[in-house]
Parts: sequence; structure tokens; C-alpha cells
Amino acid sequence: MRFAFELFGAAFIASIFGSMVGLGGGFILVPILRIFLGFPPASVAGTSLVLIVANSASGAFTYFLHKRIHLKIGLLIALGGLPSTILGAMLSLRISARLFDVLLAIVLIGIAIDLVWNAERRLAGRPEVRRIYEIKGMSYRGALGLGFIVGIFLSLFGLGGGIVLIPAFLYFSQLPLQAISATSQFAILLTSPPGLIVHILQHDVVGKDVIPLVAGGLLGGPIGARLSLRLRTPQLLIIVSIALVVAAVALVWRQL
Repeated sequence: MRFAFELFGAAFIASIFGSMVGLGGGFILVPILRIFLGFPPASVAGTSLVLIVANSASGAFTYFLHKRIHLKIGLLIALGGLPSTILGAMLSLRISARLFDVLLAIVLIGIAIDLVWNAERRLAGRPEVRRIYEIKGMSYRGALGLGFIVGIFLSLFGLGGGIVLIPAFLYFSQLPLQAISATSQFAILLTSPPGLIVHILQHDVVGKDVIPLVAGGLLGGPIGARLSLRLRTPQLLIIVSIALVVAAVALVWRQL
């Protein structure tokens, strides 16, 4: 089994840090696959989507039981992301490694800036709503457009849609804090499978890689959630941001 131990370790680390900052593990796993394991762009995106689907399924189920998901917003985002997640998977085969690395580096730096810039917004409490479905949440047209953007990020780069959804919800929605991560996970769960199927049909995903990825993700996620309760969140966000900037520099450096 190729890279079995490495993939398990990468998924384990990605899920820990992803759970700690609430953005999923894709934004950590993708640089690892690209820099250290040398996966081509399409394989990076497809392999990362395996972890994203597994993690979002677990998280969304838990949130659903606690009634924290705004179902209508999540469904609209998934509807908007349906064509773009298929398009993104197809584009991943046609994008050059150089362009992929440069674009990925830009996205990682953007995530790092967002983590620091929105730190207070992420921590600040919003008015709690007992019945999430009673509020509109955000513009329905906005949700559809947001879904289209999320689909591209999911299938082209293999990055969890949370890097787009969380900031967008913070700025452009009236969703309470307890519904933001929950609705994000639900939307990602519904948006990811079409892109993953296309990646599988394109042979971007090796079947034997699935087991170590899922195992690492299932073990790492709960650990990250527990650690997030013990560490100071502002310091954690800064540490993750620095790591992302370093990864971005490494991606660009390898193309020079």
C-alpha cells in the first residue's frame, strides 16, 4: 500500500489542526500531499476530498442531532455548488502543477490572514436562536452564489469549503454562532460527493489510500476538538496562520 503510513499521519495531523480551528482538515492536508508526498494536482484534490467527505459526514451528523443546522441555507449552497464541484474536478486535470502551486499559495495566505483578521469575530458571541429554521439566515441568491464558489475550492484544490463558508457566514449572514460551523459542515457534506465521484472516475483517487485517510481523520478529529478546549484560541490561530504562510512560501519556492 503506497504511502499508507504517510497518508495516515497526514490525515491525522490535518484533522487535529482542522478541528481545532473549525475549518476542516483540507487546508492542512493539501500542502502536505503536494510538498512532502509530491502528489499531482488532480490526485491532491481527489485524495483530500476523501478526508473532507468523511469528516463532514461525522460532523454534520452530530450537528443534525443537536438541531444546529440551517437546512435551507445548507441545501441552497449545495445546489449552487453542484455544477462547480464537477467543473472543478475536471479542471484539476488540466491545470499545470506550477499554476496549481501558485494559486494554492495565494489561497493559503488568504486563509492565514482571515484566521487572524477574523479572530475576534470567530470568538465573539452572537445572539443564540433556539429554533434555527425560524430565521432566514442569509439571502437565498447569496447562498446559491456562495455554493458555486465553494464547489470550485472543494474539487479544484481539495480544500474544505469552510475556508469560504465560515468567513462568508460571519460577514453576510444572520446565523447564530452555533449554526455557522454546523451549516458549513452540512453544506460541505452535500457538495463534496459529486466532485469526489468525478475524481474517482478520472482515477485521481487510489482505492488503497482511502483506509489510512479515513482512519487518520476519524482519530485526529476528536483529539483536535478536545485540544481546542485547552489551548488559547487566539494563540492557536496565529500558530496555524504562520504554518500556512510557511507552506505557501514552500509551494512557490519549489517552482522557482
